[in-house]
Amino acid sequence: MRISEKTVGLLMEYVEANTSQANLGALLKRHGLGGADPGPPTRKFSDMSKAKRADLALSAAFKARKEDELIDLATTALRDQEDGPSAPEWVRDLLASLRADGFACTPTTTTTPTGTAWAPSSTTEVRWSITALGFTGLPVASLASDLADQLTAKGFTTAAGHYQQALNAFHSQDWAASNSQLRTTFESVLLDLAARRTETTAKGGGAAIDALAKNGDLPFGPNEYVRGLWKLSHVGGSHPGLSDEEDARHRMYAISAIVSWLARTLG
Repeated sequence: MRISEKTVGLLMEYVEANTSQANLGALLKRHGLGGADPGPPTRKFSDMSKAKRADLALSAAFKARKEDELIDLATTALRDQEDGPSAPEWVRDLLASLRADGFACTPTTTTTPTGTAWAPSSTTEVRWSITALGFTGLPVASLASDLADQLTAKGFTTAAGHYQQALNAFHSQDWAASNSQLRTTFESVLLDLAARRTETTAKGGGAAIDALAKNGDLPFGPNEYVRGLWKLSHVGGSHPGLSDEEDARHRMYAISAIVSWLARTLG
């Protein structure tokens, strides 16, 4: 399971802040998360607060690995919320945590005309899709070959070399080496882009992301996405519940996709 304890904690805060004792249980049950909820207090001086009920229910769901149900709750929490610097802090925190966990969070905005011809108006709805990055049924070899050629064509020769080593390690089932070389590939592209576009020598991937963001090359959405995947690429930083092969495969897709986007867009 890839969803983190931090993300679950943020969902607890959402449930506590946006429900009453009377409707908290219904929200949890609607998302299949009500099994460990003791229900509203029946004694006058009970200490069973909303926060405690949310903690009991979502902690049990986390322990039971009910990831789909927790993600479903996250989509409800984010409903009609915009992404960006003006979004509430809890929205930005939840999105950043989900992305750091390895999820793609994509909003779809629908505007519906309302009112009359004399007084036109409209309503806007925002719905979120939260999907795991990577899919075990896709052919790694085809994806990897395309990216290796792209990196070479764009002049990222060092990154291309590390990427080839990552592929060799992956096919040899040396998952730790594959993950390590993928991270080095990612960092190499970030450092090269920072040097090309900002004329600075960044000391590490995080500093390179900072330089690109300051230069206007990574606006808020892409900036947060790249930062999340950079954290994801670190050793032990993702998918603690998956097998080594699944972990390596997910990293291969996630990092290959963002490296390809960076090379194509900024290279």
